[in-house]
This record gives sequence, structure tokens and C-alpha cells, in this order.
Amino acid sequence: MVFFFEKKGDEWMALLVVNRVYNNNTVLVDVDNSDQAIVQGKGVGFQKRHGDDISPTRVERIFYLNTKEAKHRFGTLLKDVPIDITMTSFSIIEMAKQTYHYPVMDYIYVTLTDHIAQTYKHIMAGKYQKSTAPDIRDKYPTEYEIADKAIEMINHDLNVRFPKDAAQAIALHFINAHGSENSEEKEKVEQADFGDNVNKIVKSVFKEYGITRNITNQNYFDRLMIHLQYLVARIQTHEQDKRILNRDIESDFQKLYPKSYQIASEICDKIQRRLDINLNDNELLYFLIHIQRIIQEK
Repeated sequence: MVFFFEKKGDEWMALLVVNRVYNNNTVLVDVDNSDQAIVQGKGVGFQKRHGDDISPTRVERIFYLNTKEAKHRFGTLLKDVPIDITMTSFSIIEMAKQTYHYPVMDYIYVTLTDHIAQTYKHIMAGKYQKSTAPDIRDKYPTEYEIADKAIEMINHDLNVRFPKDAAQAIALHFINAHGSENSEEKEKVEQADFGDNVNKIVKSVFKEYGITRNITNQNYFDRLMIHLQYLVARIQTHEQDKRILNRDIESDFQKLYPKSYQIASEICDKIQRRLDINLNDNELLYFLIHIQRIIQEK
């Protein structure tokens, strides 16, 4: 588990020292001079500076950055996503874990945060459009209940008004990320949910080639997970990318990155055969680009 979440308690008396103040309500702290964490609470960072102590009684939420990977991922997200949106997304994920005992793959910290940030931008710019993904609430009641609660948390924490239908896309994120990193079930291709099958096919091909997520490729790996979710949405709504690309591009990429091309072709072939769908050439190129980044084929 990458991030740990706790609510404050009177018995919690750790020493919290300010490392960085993000805003009045969010602070990066050193915990007992050994760990780092993000703490949240009303006014917890007000007039605080590096080296100041923070009273544990002021803390409402604490996220432990207990590994190098956690620190790196958090820092990467903050380059593109405001701290308030990042922390709200993490709170939603921890709510799902604790309240609903819902296991998720770690990449959801990136994919869900990215989705909420993009939706927030569209709403604030007046460009939000209702999701065209199919409603499968009857099949996944728990995921949709989590998503409904997530909308309430987003509107409260970010002082914004996400419409109720925005819960549908959030539910899909949890459906696609359901499971654990060590679950054998995730390695098998079963006839179950469409989006889950796409993920399983990619994971099974990666296993054949010995491709795993690590500290070096984790950002590119997580971006591929985001791409898969949008791919599923495009397929289910019959809205694949129909732009006409130069035919020489595929030929050039095949010569430049033969291994990436081979892996991408195998993934596309298995998706088409096992799910009985047709993917256009653009989808192959997108897979190739993501895979080349992950394996760093020269």
C-alpha cells in the first residue's frame, strides 16, 4: 500500500515538523524525524514556516508518504495537479478502502486524480459535457455508491459543483482498478467486465515479455492505464479515433521500435479476438508509443 490514511485521535501524539506549507489547510511534515506525511486541517498551515511544530490535535487527515515511490508519485502529480485536488482524490480512494473495504490497484492514485483535475477544469471553464459511457449501476452498485459519495466530497472540499452524472466516470475508474497488485486473478483473462478484460489482456501480454511496473517506468505505466480507460470508453461508445494518419508513420515506427511494435500488435490482436471487436490503426500506434516509453526501447 502506497498511501496510509488516518483520522485524528486524542491518543495520536507524534511530533509533526513543517517541511513545506502548500496552503493554509495542507502541509508536508516530517513525522517523528523519520517519516514524511501530508497533513490536512482547517488553518493547520496558517502562518507556519519550515521547522515549526504542528499540534496533532489540529490534524484532520494524514497521508503517510512511506516509500520512495509514494514520494515520487506525489511529487509528480503536484507538477500538473493542484494540491487540493490531489488530496481530495486521495481522500476518495481511502474512503473506498476503509468504508467499503474496496481493494484497488495503486495506479488509481494517478488515474483518478488526473480525471478529477480535468473534469474540474472543464466545469470551471463551462465546457463540461455529460459522459457518454453506458450506465452499469445495476451491475456495480458498490462502485457507483463510492462514486456518489466521491461527488459529495469533491463538491465539499473543492467548493465546486460536480453534477451527479459525473459519478459515472468515477465509478468506471474504480471498476477498472479493482483488485490488488499481487492478485493472481488479475493475471487471467476471464469473460467478465469489458474494461477489466482489456486491462487483463494488457497485463497478461506484459507478463509474457517480463514487463513490470517499477520506479523507473511508473509514470509511463500509469499513463498507459489512463489510456486504457479512455480506450474502453471509446470502444463502448463507438467513438474510436478516426483521424487519418500518414501510412508511413506505422512503417517507420515498426522499423525504429520493433519490440514495442511486436508487443503492441499482440495486445491489439488479443483484444480484437477475445472481445470480438475491431481496433483501427491509430489504436495500435497509441499502444506502441506507450509501450516504447515503458520499456525504453532505443
